[in-house]
Amino acid sequence: MSRDPYNAEPPMDDDLPEYPPEYPPERLTPFDEPGDEPTPSRPMRPVTAWSSEQTPARPMPPVPTDDLDPDATPQPSRRHSKARERIEKRKRQTGTTHAVPLGSADAVPRSRPPRQRRQISVPTNLPKINLKIGRGAFYVIGSILLVVIVIFALGRLRNQPPEVNPNAIWIGTEWTYEERTDDEIKALAQQLRDNKIGTVYAWVSWLQDDNTWRQADTGAWDRVKSFRERLELADPGVELIGWISLPVNGGDGYRMDEVEVLDAVAAFSGRVVTEFGFDGVFLNVEPVWNDDQNFLELLRKTRSVVGLDVPIAAAIPPDWSPLGAGIPVPALITPGTIWEKAYKQSVALLVDQMAVMAYNSALTAPADYSRWMAYQVETYARAMAELDIGTQVLIGIPTYDAELPGHDPLVETVPAAIDGIKLGIEQAGETASFVRGVVIYGYWTTDETEWSQFRREWVE
Repeated sequence: MSRDPYNAEPPMDDDLPEYPPEYPPERLTPFDEPGDEPTPSRPMRPVTAWSSEQTPARPMPPVPTDDLDPDATPQPSRRHSKARERIEKRKRQTGTTHAVPLGSADAVPRSRPPRQRRQISVPTNLPKINLKIGRGAFYVIGSILLVVIVIFALGRLRNQPPEVNPNAIWIGTEWTYEERTDDEIKALAQQLRDNKIGTVYAWVSWLQDDNTWRQADTGAWDRVKSFRERLELADPGVELIGWISLPVNGGDGYRMDEVEVLDAVAAFSGRVVTEFGFDGVFLNVEPVWNDDQNFLELLRKTRSVVGLDVPIAAAIPPDWSPLGAGIPVPALITPGTIWEKAYKQSVALLVDQMAVMAYNSALTAPADYSRWMAYQVETYARAMAELDIGTQVLIGIPTYDAELPGHDPLVETVPAAIDGIKLGIEQAGETASFVRGVVIYGYWTTDETEWSQFRREWVE
C-alpha cells in the first residue's frame, strides 16, 4: 500500500518518509522561499524524496493486484442505503438532481442548506365567507387573504438555501492560526466574492502517529474558531468547511485499517461542525489507493457522526496515468495508476463534494497537461452522470512553487489548467453539468499574476 507512482517497484517500509512536526506549520506566509520557513501542507502532490520541511502528502498509486482476480469487475459498495437517503433528502431540500454547470461567469451559484433553518407556519383555519355581507367585510376578508399569501410567499423565500458561488479554495494556517485584523478579514471576503469563490476549505488540524490531533493544547484552535466566526460575519454567503488531514502511512506503516484511527477521524469531524462551528468537514486522507475499502468505512463512520445534512468533502486523486485513454502517460508514474469508475462512484455516494487533485502530473509540456486535465474533467463528470446524484465535483488547479518532478509551474500553469478544464467540459457534453467549478490549491501560494489569470481565463 506504499508504492511510489514515480517508480515501478514499491519502496520498503524503511523507505517511508519521516513526518515533520507541523502539518501544515504555523507562521506561514504565502511567499516564503523553501528553507526560510516550513512549507504549507500540500496534500495533493506526489513527490519522490522528503525533507524535514515537507509534509506527509503522497500520491495514489494502484492497489497491489497480486491477490486479485484479473477477470473480476470492480463493483460499487452495496452499503448505500443511508447514502441514498441522504442524497434524496438533499435533492428535496435544493430542488436539484445534480450539480449546476461550472464556475465561470455564466454559471448559476450553488445552493446549500442554511446554517439555521427557519420554518414559517401558514394559518390553516380561515374565516368562513358569508356572501351576503357588505363591501366592508369583503375588504376585511381580502386583506386577510392577502396577508396569508404574503406569509406563504415569505416562508418559501426564507426557506430557500442561500446561493453559494461555484468555486472553492484551500486556506491554511496563515489565516486560521494567525491573528488578523478586521480589515484583512474584510479584504479576504471581498477577494473571495470577486473571484466567485463560495467555498473555503479552512485548515484545522491533522492526526498524529499517536492518534492525537496537532495543536490541541496550544490555543491555535481558538484562533481557528475566531477566524471562522469573523469570515462568516464578513461574508455570510460563504460556505466554510473545516479541513482536517490523515496521513495514512504513520510511523508503523499503513494505519487506515485500525479502528482507533477511523474512530478518531470520525469523532473529530463531528467536533469540527459542533464545536468549531463549520458548515462541514473536508477530509484530506492520503494516500488512498484504488478500491481501498477502509477509506469507504472511514466515510461511513464520519457520516454516522456528522449526520445526513452536514456536507462532507474529500480530497480525490486524479487518474495519474490511465492506459488507452489517448492522453500522455508520464514516464515517471506507474502506468495504470487510477481509481476505477466503480470506486469513484462508491466514494461519491458517501460524500457531498469531491475535490479532484488535478496536478502533479509529472508532464513536461503545457499542452500535454491540458489534455491530461481534460481527461480528469470528462472522466469524473461521466462517472457522476451515471449515478445522477447531487455530489459536487470540483477540479483542483495548482498555484504553488516547483516540486519536481511532479509539479513544474512552467507546465502546470493556471492558463494551461483552465484550458484543459474547458476542453474537458466540451468533451463531457451534457455530463459536464455534474462539475460545479474549480478549487485553487492554495491561497498561500497564489500570487497576483495567478489571481489575474484566474479571473481573466475563468471568472470573467
